Amino acid sequence: MSRSTGHWVGAPSIFVDGEDVYLTYRYRRPRGEGRGFEARLARSVDGRQFEDIWTIHQDQLSTPSMERFAMTRVGDSYLLYVSYVDPEDNRWRIDVLDAPKPDAFDPARRRPALTAAQIGLEAAKDPVVFPAFGHLFMYVSVAERQEQAEGMPQPDLHVSKDVFTTGVVYSGTGLAVSTDGREWTWLGMALDPVPKAWDAYATRVTSVLPMETGYLLFYDGSAAVAENYEERTGIALTTDLRHVTRLTPSGPRLTSPFAPGTLRYVDYAKRGQELFFYYEMVEADGSHSLCLNVVPLG
Repeated sequence: MSRSTGHWVGAPSIFVDGEDVYLTYRYRRPRGEGRGFEARLARSVDGRQFEDIWTIHQDQLSTPSMERFAMTRVGDSYLLYVSYVDPEDNRWRIDVLDAPKPDAFDPARRRPALTAAQIGLEAAKDPVVFPAFGHLFMYVSVAERQEQAEGMPQPDLHVSKDVFTTGVVYSGTGLAVSTDGREWTWLGMALDPVPKAWDAYATRVTSVLPMETGYLLFYDGSAAVAENYEERTGIALTTDLRHVTRLTPSGPRLTSPFAPGTLRYVDYAKRGQELFFYYEMVEADGSHSLCLNVVPLG
């Protein structure tokens, strides 16, 4: 794969099942060359070396692009949430696949989990699925119309097949809840962009880390549409999942050493007394790579 601006391997999402660590990630080309064209599911026993066990291509969804997936388990069933642009209306949506084994997901048997039409917004993608308070919750990256987009017809708003590139929406994070991981109830917004801040355009939650007094959230932030695709990482805290307090109001907490500082989609796996952090980061040549950083607990 080429290593230059617009070529990415990233959007990691982690699910730990006993001794196994599952990683979903995607390959992406520049606009006009296929965008998010392939996503994979990989398995590891040590969190470092992964083996691909399942792959999906954008043609199997008839979609212009795929982005971040997520996986969980309910009873004996594995659930995989696929995030892609709906070819019918060009809006991002999330479907769910159900399988008895992680390598047995069938794209032809997908069904809606959360769609933009269902929640009354302009996009729903990049799910973060986690258990809390006896239920399953899902943080979702959503698009809310800005004032200049009011009255704009749906086809015009989504002609680019990625509403987040238009500059007439905000990219925030909403919350949904489920008892079975298949049917979801929308609860509303949880983390909105802050005007004139470093995260004035985008606030996308990427992972949830349980703490003694609540949950630590990692989120992708950007100041304007020009930074779309090049977000950096902030952190926030919540006790009830609905009300979120930013801990990095003046700037991102995690950035790449290479311009423009892109470091996004942070997720983690706890292995013994270490946290394995996975993330997508810009390199010196402008491409994005999938990276790992191991941090001792405490």
